[in-house]
Amino acid sequence: AVGAALDDLAMQGDAALGRVRIGTGATAAIYLLPPILRDLRRRFPSLEITVTSQNTVDVLKALEANAVDIGLVTLPAPGRAFAITPLLDDDFVAIASAEGEPLPKTVTPAILAARSLILYETAGNTRRLTDAWFARASVHPTPVMDLGNVEAIKELVAAGLGVAVLPGSAIRRRGERLPITKHTLSPRLTRKLALVMRRDKVLGRGLREVTKALKRLG
Repeated sequence: AVGAALDDLAMQGDAALGRVRIGTGATAAIYLLPPILRDLRRRFPSLEITVTSQNTVDVLKALEANAVDIGLVTLPAPGRAFAITPLLDDDFVAIASAEGEPLPKTVTPAILAARSLILYETAGNTRRLTDAWFARASVHPTPVMDLGNVEAIKELVAAGLGVAVLPGSAIRRRGERLPITKHTLSPRLTRKLALVMRRDKVLGRGLREVTKALKRLG
């Protein structure tokens, strides 16, 4: 009833659709959200959208505290209070400098462990999935660097300082400006991105429109 009343008010004249707060990881914030947010801004200029970039654990804490309205995160996302909508599978890839020692087209954990390895920071699900991939092959590499910024990792790889494992969505399909090469992982490593909200969240019109737009990622 409250949601319907808010919708009725929002549809009067140029009334604002309110504010929607999105919590997500750095990769999604950089590579997946911009075209969606641009389209939402074009269609709903009065809708205020804020984006906070955090790892999955912190996004879930923010959802519990009602500090964000919706999360776009890497699963798992434990918690009985959450409604979870899986969206897409994001395959990981290895990257290397195009100007350094080449990697095979398909690489294994052992091949990567023999190189200087740059990995994502340890706090997030992305790193946990990567570590588990190595562990399943009984390989336990010690990375030379751990960083929380995807673009910084790519810059270091391009400079020849190591190789990295990153979600495939972090590598632009066209127009990648850095001299890096992309390599398939064997065995396959993937992460599942999902929308997460509190089950008791009131879905006003603004939040419904944002949710519909994000679901198009799938």
